[in-house]
Amino acid sequence: MNKKIYPIVGAGIGILLILIFVGISSDKPMSREFSELDFSYDAVNSDIKNNLVKKGINMSAVLKFSDPKAVESACPLIFLDKTTQKIVEYCTSSDLIDSQGNYLGNIHIVGSPNAPKFIAVLIQVNPFMDELNSVKNVFQSTIKSIVCECWEDFKPSGFETIDDWIDVHREFHLQATRTTSISKVDLSGKHLEIEITTNQEGYLWKLFITNKN
Repeated sequence: MNKKIYPIVGAGIGILLILIFVGISSDKPMSREFSELDFSYDAVNSDIKNNLVKKGINMSAVLKFSDPKAVESACPLIFLDKTTQKIVEYCTSSDLIDSQGNYLGNIHIVGSPNAPKFIAVLIQVNPFMDELNSVKNVFQSTIKSIVCECWEDFKPSGFETIDDWIDVHREFHLQATRTTSISKVDLSGKHLEIEITTNQEGYLWKLFITNKN
């Protein structure tokens, strides 16, 4: 299996679009310094895997890479910015498989050999977004594992649920003329971004999680 994905309306929705508009840009990915997250690679991979199983999604065995050439091959160009890409000294990579055995995408956890600094989840969906429920399940499980199970308590940027955040960003992207759109929220000391890119296969969804600077 080991297939990799590489990065390269009603009134209610209208209100939410206004809330996220300031957090959306056309095609500018993250470019900043990242601090180490407060957990180990093994712990976070285990937590994500356990939460994904509850949603009927399987996570493959975790592959670990520390050799520079292997890291470049396994987790390439997560960032378009070359300076930011330098944080990828070490990475773990896993495939995501749905309950029907279909390949969904990858989870890359990258940083220094000592601790993760950045979580990247990549899922390719078709032009009809038939896999949107899988996107929601994977993003929910990852956020709950990495950040907290507290979204409904804080409702970052006014979004009642993670699904609301995903749905509103989807609507914004489909109505926009840009190729890539980015939505950002902060929750419990972490910075979260969803990025959607239109490509020949449909849409590439990405979820990024770092410490809030």
